Formats: sequence, structure tokens, C-alpha cells
Amino acid sequence: MGSVTVHLIRHEKTNANLKRQYIGWTDESILAKEKDFKLPIKAETVYGSDLKRCRETARLYFPETNFIPMKDLRELNFGDFEMKTYEELKDLSLYRNWIDNPHQFTPPNGERYEEFVHRVVLCFRKIISSNNQYIFVVHGGVIRALLAMFGSQEEAFQQIVVSHRTIYSLQWSDVSEVREGKRCKLLSVEPIMVKENL
Repeated sequence: MGSVTVHLIRHEKTNANLKRQYIGWTDESILAKEKDFKLPIKAETVYGSDLKRCRETARLYFPETNFIPMKDLRELNFGDFEMKTYEELKDLSLYRNWIDNPHQFTPPNGERYEEFVHRVVLCFRKIISSNNQYIFVVHGGVIRALLAMFGSQEEAFQQIVVSHRTIYSLQWSDVSEVREGKRCKLLSVEPIMVKENL
């Protein structure tokens, strides 16, 4: 018996995030190094992307926990749009088309939206194998894709906003509901607090 609870956490900010650049497969470190975080959840194992920003965030948030890095949980590969900002790209018609309709348009030399969602969801379903609690430290796009598919309400990928230092918790009554692609019964959002040093 029991239920399935999945906690999705976006990695800490990087320099590219501060500059509002598209950061996909570029392997950049996080800016926060010494902070002490107060998380309301604990786990023996944390899953996440194999890129530095997720590995480093997992170490910061869950220092005693086993982290399992997975390439299939990486952010979308932005191709030629990688490390560019909206300001740098806004006059390109291909960029405007991609922003308006990512299902139909793909960044040059980048990853098709459907391929991205397919690899993320396939990996997610492989991990969620029994009624248990699961924690993921991943990228904003990965969380948006999972919320678009499994969130309690129907929302398009483009409409979903995912913040740093936030836990998105999804709950199902049974693992079979995840396998069947059903939406979660409950979605809660909780901030991650920084412990104050006294």
C-alpha cells in the first residue's frame, strides 16, 4: 500500500541564469557554495541531471544523500540559441516561431521539443517504480515538462513558471497511475529556506 510522492527541485542559479541566457547542455557551476539550507524533506537517494549545476545543488541541499546522475534528465539542448539572451535573439523569425510554437519549430542544431519530453518522461517513469518518495534535482525545463504532463491541472509547457529554491511536490495514490500517465491527485509548492546563522 502507500502512495507515490515526487519532489521536483530546480538547481541553484548559475551565472547564465542571472544573465537570463538559455542554458541547456552547457556545464556551468552554481553560484551558491556556502549557504546552509533548511529543507522539509529527507531522502536516502536523490535523482537528477548529470550536469554540474544539478550535482552541486544536490550536494548543497542533501549533503549526506546518494545522488544518481542521469543524462536523460538534462535540460533541452538549445542548439544555436545556447547561452544567448532574448535580447540577442528577439529579431530572428526562427526564434520567434520557436517561442510561439515549440512543438512545430526547433532551435537550429538543437533538440526537438517532442524528443526532449520523450526522454525526460521515459527516464522519470523508469525511476518511479514503486509506491515511495522520490526527489529530483533537475532543470527548469525538465520540471515544466513533467508538470505539463503530470501536474494536477492541465497547463501548457509555455505557461508554466518554475522558480529556484522551490519544491514542487506531486502525489498519486498508486504507482500504476504514474505508469498510466495520469495527472497527480495533489500538487503543492513550498519554498526552500536558507538557515540563518546565529
